[in-house]
Amino acid sequence: MRTINYDEHVEKIKEKSMRLRTTGKSRLDMPLRSNKMRDPREEIALFLLDYYRWRKALASGEIEKLDPRRYRMKWVHG
Repeated sequence: MRTINYDEHVEKIKEKSMRLRTTGKSRLDMPLRSNKMRDPREEIALFLLDYYRWRKALASGEIEKLDPRRYRMKWVHG
């Protein structure tokens, strides 16, 4: 069995992840964020969808409320 140093492994993953994130986005011919304003109705619809998805996750136990501003997400391994 191979022995792996956890700290070295995490550093290697961080470096690779950062490289992929920065080079991948820099290759796109479009800006990272759009300056175009959303339609106010679309903004409200997206907010409500996100709000209901959050409430559903709280009710189902996917997300657990720890404090007024702290939550824990339960990861499900498939």
